[in-house]
Amino acid sequence: MPSNCGPNMRFRLKLPGACLSVVLISTVSLFAQSTGVGSPNRQTLQRQYDDAQELQRVGKLTEAAGHYRAFLAEALGGLAIEYAMVPDYARAAPLFDEALTLERNSPTLLLGYARTALTMGDYSHAKTLASEFIRMYPNDRQSLAQAHQVLGRALLKLNQDQEARKELETALALDPTFANGYDLAVACLDLDDEKCAVQIFGEMERSFGDTAEIHLAFGRAYGDSDFQPRAIAEFQKAIEENPKLPGAHYLLAAVLLATGNDQSPLESAEAELKKELAISPRDAMTYAALGKIAVGRTNYAEAETYLEKAISLDPQNPDAYLYIGQMYFDTNRLDEGEAALRKSIALTTDVSRNRYQIQKAHYLLGRILMKRGHADAAHAEMEINRELADKTLALDKSKLAGLMDTAGSQESPESAAPVVGSGKQDPVALRNAEAMNDRLKPAVADSYNNLGAIAATNSDYSSAVTYFERASEWNPSLDGLDYNWGRAAFAGSLYAEAVLPLSRYVKAHPDDSGARSVLGLSQFLSGQYLDCVETLHPIEKTELAPQVEYAYASSLVKSGQIGVGTERLLALEKAHPEIPDVHRALAEAFGRQGDQKRANEELQTAAQLGPKNGGSHNEP
Repeated sequence: MPSNCGPNMRFRLKLPGACLSVVLISTVSLFAQSTGVGSPNRQTLQRQYDDAQELQRVGKLTEAAGHYRAFLAEALGGLAIEYAMVPDYARAAPLFDEALTLERNSPTLLLGYARTALTMGDYSHAKTLASEFIRMYPNDRQSLAQAHQVLGRALLKLNQDQEARKELETALALDPTFANGYDLAVACLDLDDEKCAVQIFGEMERSFGDTAEIHLAFGRAYGDSDFQPRAIAEFQKAIEENPKLPGAHYLLAAVLLATGNDQSPLESAEAELKKELAISPRDAMTYAALGKIAVGRTNYAEAETYLEKAISLDPQNPDAYLYIGQMYFDTNRLDEGEAALRKSIALTTDVSRNRYQIQKAHYLLGRILMKRGHADAAHAEMEINRELADKTLALDKSKLAGLMDTAGSQESPESAAPVVGSGKQDPVALRNAEAMNDRLKPAVADSYNNLGAIAATNSDYSSAVTYFERASEWNPSLDGLDYNWGRAAFAGSLYAEAVLPLSRYVKAHPDDSGARSVLGLSQFLSGQYLDCVETLHPIEKTELAPQVEYAYASSLVKSGQIGVGTERLLALEKAHPEIPDVHRALAEAFGRQGDQKRANEELQTAAQLGPKNGGSHNEP
């Protein structure tokens, strides 16, 4: 495939008149755009649900089932997005899986799931989903470009840079947007192709305009590569065009600390960080960076002031705890040092964060434990430190001194989304997701219940049981659900699966002798003989269907009540001598009583009547 790095490349924005401030868009809104799936409109969902119910009411069951599945897929896909924006990928991913089970041929769902998996850090799954989309939907140019972009970005994260570059070139050829160009430039930088990246960024600047925001984005890309001097130039351009651009001074400080090209890098970086504080006075990472510089200078009083401020502003960020832990170690404040380092380790849910910088916390903690005479614990920490150090050396690209990845006040198109394991959740987004979940529960449960009923009507009992199970997960107290579930499982010969829902139903409806009979039969056919006796005992004096009477009497025998069971079997034999299994049950009863002659006679009669289980277990 020809390279898309030439000078004739042209980019376009999705929205006419939009500006490059997109690189500073909020996490939630960018995430919603990046997935390609939004929260479903309430009125649309209500209409889908109402249409399904009306079709079911007039007997158009096949059409009703299709509408129920469409409603569920859209509702669950939208809810998945809500949880992804929290971010809570553990809740989002199963919802996407569930939605795709219902609507496998939904390109919107599949691409939305792929983009969500990428955004949330599940790169292998994003690769699988995007590849599936490319295979299944090759004709939608714009969506296909998005799928190639997702695949390319996932491959970048999986360190498959050559393959990533091919996918991103394809995405750019299909749809020359800012994001596609930016990602291709990043791939070029990962492959040490500086010329390609420079050409792409030059064309992007001509297409989108010479703005502070675009230089900030370019600087971040260069800063995360082996071409960090270009990052300095880009950040300086951003500051020249907008000295008050949030994040620009912080990032310039970070790259200065990483490269040391300036004669006085620490002084220059410190000056930039203080300028950042004037713009973003509540930026925790800027305080942490200043604290780190002060620790390096052994100016511990100043360092403690900065780092305590950073912790107060962002108590869930592990970096400040690491730096203050180092300060405590240096000043022999071992109790405080151990606590701070353990806190930093606990908050680092992704050890690869910031080039595995958490290795230093393990190293320092090991030193503290060794000083305290805890040799085994110290050895364990040092082993972790060595393992992480090896991973750091294996990285094929540099980072900005552990600062670039944690820049909190600025976001690039590549980094402006929540990452799985980050440990930070948006409480507002969580409340929104839970509220939507609560709103959807009744309709989702009812839709699954109705799908189960439709499947059972069509004798598809296996599918019916699956639908009823899902309905129960959403609303276990749905009226009639346990009864439907149990009867469908029984009708499909899934006797063990029928027991639990029927047990709940009978407990709530103890006078329903029909349901009690089906439960007893299910327990008998599952080998739960004592439970069968307990279930059927309350109705033993009523006229039981032959199959139920057989199950009850036989269970009495098998559970040790041989005399009572034999009497009931003899009465059943007299009323229905044509049932082979009754004779076999009597043979077992007589055998237990030592009457082998009568046992043999019953077996001979059963053999003459027909094969074992010859139709005696039909539903009552």
